[in-house]
Amino acid sequence: MPDRIVLSTMGSLGDLHPFIAIALRLKERGYDPVIATSPHFLENVVAAGIGFHPVGPSRDDIFRDLHMDADEFGRCVMKDTLFILQGAIFPYLKSMYEDSLPVINGAALVLTSSLLFAARFAAERLRVPQMTVALQPMVFISAYDPPCVDVAPWLAPVLSKLGPDAARIVYGLGKRAASRKAAALYSFRRELGLPETHSDPLFEGQFSSHGTFALYSSLLGAVQPDFPLNTALTGFTFYDGNVGPALTSELKEFLASGPSPLVFTLGSFAVEFADDFFQASLDAARLLGMRAVVLVGAQKSEAYRTGSSSDVYVCDYAPFSLLFPHARANIHHGGIGTVGQALRAGKPQLIVPFLSDQFDNAARVVRLGVARTIARKRYTSRRVAAELRLLLGESTYASRGATVGGEISREDGAGSVTRAIDRFLGSPRLRSE
Repeated sequence: MPDRIVLSTMGSLGDLHPFIAIALRLKERGYDPVIATSPHFLENVVAAGIGFHPVGPSRDDIFRDLHMDADEFGRCVMKDTLFILQGAIFPYLKSMYEDSLPVINGAALVLTSSLLFAARFAAERLRVPQMTVALQPMVFISAYDPPCVDVAPWLAPVLSKLGPDAARIVYGLGKRAASRKAAALYSFRRELGLPETHSDPLFEGQFSSHGTFALYSSLLGAVQPDFPLNTALTGFTFYDGNVGPALTSELKEFLASGPSPLVFTLGSFAVEFADDFFQASLDAARLLGMRAVVLVGAQKSEAYRTGSSSDVYVCDYAPFSLLFPHARANIHHGGIGTVGQALRAGKPQLIVPFLSDQFDNAARVVRLGVARTIARKRYTSRRVAAELRLLLGESTYASRGATVGGEISREDGAGSVTRAIDRFLGSPRLRSE
């Protein structure tokens, strides 16, 4: 029997796709990868040919229990990032733990993302080795590379100048404030009878002593002195197949019929509480006299299709890896999955962060010299048009974007993770090569 490796994640497609990329490489190496995640992603995982195990509530279950829809949920997260924990994770710790036990029991290894506390607890209880996956630099909250936080985007540059001691104090205060809202997590750990630990399960305790994979490019940030031991910076993993059709014949025809278009997207989560983002985007493209592709999501597809014309193509989805390279510029929200695809495409970017790590991701991409950023509240057609004139009028954004794109294209995060797992498990595959 091949070694079973459980990959446990939750969130949006930006959280799921890196795990599918790793699972596919593990399968090629002869392992038996199983993705344990929300029932909402069953079709995505099965379509990729990977084993699936349902864990926790579906999105609809969460919205029903909270008496809100996706739009309301997103607005709550925008106001307070910890709402994700309090509304969508902590109430389901016990059920997610119980769901995880059967698939983790007997596994050779468990890979968990940041929010999968229950899976980590299950692996610890069953004494199954566990390794951690960090999708973005902000997860580490490093005092040596201060992250940009949504409540105070100005703070990171100040702390960078003041040094790590000052940053450690400031972020320590923030951690303590967050920990006070995580009583459910600590009480559940005690309820399971797991041993006492000096590492806060909400922060340092999420990282495994066996190793942490930072699945992003070194161009966004290096491994810092206060990162967990055995942290490996792997580079991006890329996957966006089997979630819909490839570029449709209509979209291919549109792309071939004129100059490179602007591409506007909000990924798979922020798209559900977009407000006037899409209308402002359509209006900005018209002000500039430029062609545009606008990805509006399935729920809003019909409402915005009337905006289609000979110069504007509106659709619900297109694979970023196939679409972004055709863009004159990519305009997006700064989710880490979208950031990786946009960097690899090698084109200038305009980033409008909505929540959480998107502010930090945007700041790092701006520092690379390939993007500009605009505040969500200032995302009006005239402001967007002005920003895009600056972005496209300065040739260094395009040249730097092409250089960065070439470097990102050579990254193979999934391969790096797979080779590290081979070494960790003492795989006979290594001895035969």
